Amino acid sequence: MLVKPKTEDLLKKVENRYELVIAISRRGRQIINGSNPMVDSRDDEKSELTIAALELDKNKFEVEESDEVNE
Repeated sequence: MLVKPKTEDLLKKVENRYELVIAISRRGRQIINGSNPMVDSRDDEKSELTIAALELDKNKFEVEESDEVNE
């Protein structure tokens, strides 16, 4: 369960829950594959998906319309 940032706050940045899941999972995969986090990630307990959610919350990346398209 994502506590911080709140899901309700993240949903304000996208059109729907599906778009939110796609955007965060895509960014999480980028981090797993070696992309540097754009927010402080010193806490070892933060998963890549949590870091991606924090990045979206802090407007470190934008959700593009292409994020809705099948991969």
